[in-house]
Amino acid sequence: MVEVFNCPRRVGVSRIRKNRQNIQSLFLAALVFLLVPASAHAKAAKQRRTTQQAHPDALPLLWTYEVVAEHPHDPRAFTQGLEFDRACDDGNKRCFDVFWESTGLNGQSSIRQVELATGIVRQRWDLPHEHFGEGSTRLHDTLYMITWRSGRGFKFSLDLQKVEPTNTGLADGWGLTNNGSHLIVSESSQVIHWLDPNTMQEVKQITVTDRGHPIRWLNELEVIEGELWGNVWQTECIARVDMETGVVKGWIHMHGLRHDIIKQGLSHENELDVLNGIAYDPSTKRIFVTGKLWPRVFEVKLKPFADGEAPPWPAVDRLCWPPQVFF
Repeated sequence: MVEVFNCPRRVGVSRIRKNRQNIQSLFLAALVFLLVPASAHAKAAKQRRTTQQAHPDALPLLWTYEVVAEHPHDPRAFTQGLEFDRACDDGNKRCFDVFWESTGLNGQSSIRQVELATGIVRQRWDLPHEHFGEGSTRLHDTLYMITWRSGRGFKFSLDLQKVEPTNTGLADGWGLTNNGSHLIVSESSQVIHWLDPNTMQEVKQITVTDRGHPIRWLNELEVIEGELWGNVWQTECIARVDMETGVVKGWIHMHGLRHDIIKQGLSHENELDVLNGIAYDPSTKRIFVTGKLWPRVFEVKLKPFADGEAPPWPAVDRLCWPPQVFF
């Protein structure tokens, strides 16, 4: 008896190749499916590191600095406002870099034009003794200056020969800058005010917050590339604030500048007050900082912290948030 076995049919070589191609195609498709979301996620993560969303709970970017140059500064100037400008003599034949600087303290308050390279005061107007000078800014061809707790301000011609007292309506004026159309003012609270320069009436306000925490005491102010920068009084930090939402987009840690002045023997610990003064040259993108009673103005360049060197968030809060005291 002959047994008949049902042997499997021989598969041709072409079919084997076809199956292999199908398997390879499925493998590649699965690999693409897995890798594309990961790539998109990595791209999104990189964007979060290099851009900042104005979300109330977003983590701000952290910056440090390097000193590019040092310039002399009047060590008796209790700096309250600092702004970069260009000035010309002899029918515009000689032009040079200057700061408009306002200073404080009763009996010592002034607004002045200071030559950047030499620190020489080229023009100056002293406030009456009863006024404690605060922030200042140039808007078009007028200089504006506010005072502390008096509700008074002043408008000046650029040669400081014409002076017009104004009523600012501010209970506690601190910092002052402008965005090209409006004055931007800080007081001791977390609220920043936009004022019409003609009427001194408020047209807008924002509340400054970092991860939902109110940030008070923004002192000297500067508008830089669409952001509002402000020294936080009693700290060595500069806040970079979204001008629409008030959210702090970044913290600049300026720690070490004050110590360097002391280390160089330029001043003593008890002679220096706090970091206060930010100026910006938009044509060259130079950034300048100084402090109250500091003998130097520093040109600085920002840079991100090196890997592992950024302070942890509890330290950022301790270093940059104003202390919980009231006055």
